[in-house]
Amino acid sequence: MWQAWYEYRIDYALFTIVFLVGHAYILSRVRRAMPPASPSPPDSSDASETIGAGLRAKLSFCILLLLLIGGFIAVEVADRIQRSRLRQQVFGIAPTYAAELQQLGHAEINEGTAPDDPNYLQMINAQKRWLSVNPQVSDIYTMRRLADEELADHSRSEDENGHPFKIIVDSETDYSGDGIIEGNRESRTEIGEIFNDSSVEQIEQSFLGATTFANQPSQDRWGIWVSAYAPMFDSDGNVEALVGVDFPAENYVNSIVLARLGSMGVVSMIITLFLGAVASIGMLKAGILAQQRSSAQLEDQRDLATRAASQARQAAVIKNQFLANMSHEIRTPMHGILGTTELMTRSSLDEKQRHYMHMIQTSATGLLTVLNDILDFSKVDSGQMTLESVPFELKDLLSQTMHAVVNLKNEKVDLQFQPPVGVPEVIIGDPTRLRQVLINLVGNALKFTERGRVTVTVENDSQDATILDTSDSKGSRIVFTITDTGIGMTEQQQANIFDAFTQGDSTTTRRFGGTGLGLSISSQLVELMGGRLQVSSVPDEGSSFRFDIPLRTTNGLASYDIEKTQPRDASTDSFGHCEQPRELLLVEDGVINRTVAETMLRSRGHHVTSVSNARDAIEQLRLHWFDLVLMDVQMPEIDGLTATQIIRNDLPSPACEVPVVALTAHAMKEDRQRCLDAGMNDCLTKPYPPELLFETIESFEAHGSNDQDDLVCSPRQTIETRSTGVNHASSLPLDRKIILHNVGGDPQVLAMLAQTIADELPPQLEQLRQAIETGKSDQIARAAHTLKGTASAIGATRAREIADRMETISSGETSKEEMSLFIANEMKALVSAFDLAQTELKKFLRSSSGNDNPGNDTP
Repeated sequence: MWQAWYEYRIDYALFTIVFLVGHAYILSRVRRAMPPASPSPPDSSDASETIGAGLRAKLSFCILLLLLIGGFIAVEVADRIQRSRLRQQVFGIAPTYAAELQQLGHAEINEGTAPDDPNYLQMINAQKRWLSVNPQVSDIYTMRRLADEELADHSRSEDENGHPFKIIVDSETDYSGDGIIEGNRESRTEIGEIFNDSSVEQIEQSFLGATTFANQPSQDRWGIWVSAYAPMFDSDGNVEALVGVDFPAENYVNSIVLARLGSMGVVSMIITLFLGAVASIGMLKAGILAQQRSSAQLEDQRDLATRAASQARQAAVIKNQFLANMSHEIRTPMHGILGTTELMTRSSLDEKQRHYMHMIQTSATGLLTVLNDILDFSKVDSGQMTLESVPFELKDLLSQTMHAVVNLKNEKVDLQFQPPVGVPEVIIGDPTRLRQVLINLVGNALKFTERGRVTVTVENDSQDATILDTSDSKGSRIVFTITDTGIGMTEQQQANIFDAFTQGDSTTTRRFGGTGLGLSISSQLVELMGGRLQVSSVPDEGSSFRFDIPLRTTNGLASYDIEKTQPRDASTDSFGHCEQPRELLLVEDGVINRTVAETMLRSRGHHVTSVSNARDAIEQLRLHWFDLVLMDVQMPEIDGLTATQIIRNDLPSPACEVPVVALTAHAMKEDRQRCLDAGMNDCLTKPYPPELLFETIESFEAHGSNDQDDLVCSPRQTIETRSTGVNHASSLPLDRKIILHNVGGDPQVLAMLAQTIADELPPQLEQLRQAIETGKSDQIARAAHTLKGTASAIGATRAREIADRMETISSGETSKEEMSLFIANEMKALVSAFDLAQTELKKFLRSSSGNDNPGNDTP
């Protein structure tokens, strides 16, 4: 019965059914544990959860199938291994017995042999000895085929499924293990007794000379066995009989069943763990989902207001991010517009053109004001706005505020300013933000006042002290009041006037424009300064805005610098001329912005080399010296911050020490700090006025080229050298100082460098020759650039100059005929220069060998 279970794989089929049913049961329990669907229309989360549950069920089923398939393979492998192990045991036993019986003269034993024949008894004793030492073997016997006449006379009525064979030597066997040989089953079998065996195929193969194993159990009058058969040969080499070795079929089947059950047990443990995980995760998911739904329902019922506030805060964060990003993206083209307008304004224009340019400049400046308001709002709303604390003259700040807004009023409105009453001349605070608040409030009053007056008063109020007072004049506050006779506001408008993007008149027919951000920003800035902005108004009569800030004076400060609030006055005719021109490297990927900056700087008198990416900038710094680098921050491939770090860390002196000024459209304080942390010296925020650009550049010292390395010169000097078209005969074929510097004065490193150059130089020259033959200028420039680096490494100054000229002429706009003639002549000179350099290098190596200070010898 057990044999049928594993032979027809019934065991694993039932195993599979059990786990499939278990998986279905677990999924049904998980589904029942899931909370019921909400009676309200399903939202996207419910729909996605339903879809996710279906996908998880299908996924778990697929994984189970894979585990079952893998388990089946594992069980079959264990089955095959166990069968092979038993077969190997048999193959080692049966041939050994056959060989010994063959030596004892088994071929001479037949039906006529007497039961007490010595040879026959010796074989019987051998079988007994084998059985005693091999307990797993139940019986050993020999067998021959029946003769044709014996086969015809034999009746097969006893076993229709077997085939008759003749037993020759078969000793008595103690099957019961009680030490007593009794009964027909355990007694010695007579020579020539005929029996039927169902393992006909294996027996016939053994009669042909092979050792076989019948792994299918067969039954005879002695029991149920699995048997092995080994041939025995006569003196002529023919198979005269077989040795049969019987193993209890029960033990054989049980060993295979145990092997299969053991492997199935391991597989079942793995699948059980998987199903347990599915059940645990499913029930946990159901519990979490039930808790979430319960919590969501409770939150919907009890905390609707809190949910709305949370959503509003999230929307505010997204809005702030959007506003900051929008401000950055618009600042870059706005810089190009304002810069181009600045250049046009300072050029020769007629009155009509100048008027148009003034209109463009005014519109662009207005748009920039809107962008600044948006950015300020984003900073304040996200808590990133910080205030300065510096001494400044309040009267000067108020005067500049009035000059800034005086153009906003019409002839029917008087702008009145009353000098501060009881306020010190110098106070401590943030003059920039205070001026911004005053400009917003006074400008707002002028905008909504068609006739009448706008009055600005400033006074000291010591009765309205708050805990925010931290100065020596604790308890005193400065009160600013802006009063107008404009259109006024209703109470509802006053309640919302400080909300962002809110105006008193929000209809499509409103007469007054604006973003609705000015008052909101002003209110928040006043709060940051320690005060509060208030409004009182009567419709059609006017409005009054009042705010106060703590009064902090300079008492106790030994010395201080007053913050000047005077804005820069731009000349309308020209940019002026700098006292000492600088060699500048401008790195800007935007064509318009690069052109604008380059034009401004050259008009100022500076020498500018402009590139569009960081890779070219780094290459320029390797070849030439500059007084300063203007580095755009946001560029493709390598940004300005990474480029600056490469300059500081990877370039040799003096290139690594060149001042770097960032040009960026990011206007947040942390953006400036990122630039400084990357190694930049200063930061300009686009759009920047020309005067600020010039002031920043000219604050850095200009360095001449006299103290620079011999291989480093300014781009202007390089251009002048190339323009002469003269090969400097004075250039040495090998500059020993340079090569000693490159190898750190180490003769061994010098020898290694010389060997490397000797190996690498010929293919580099060949690459240049092939490029010249093809006539492709870009390949010529690339090959010449490689050779220039090789020449620099060994101090071959003459070869480097020639390679540099070849790279320049092939990269320029020279005609093809001129370039071909120039390159052909220079190629000969380059090969000659390298030959001379290598010759000098060999001399240098010979003179330096054994010298503690190589390079001191003169050629």
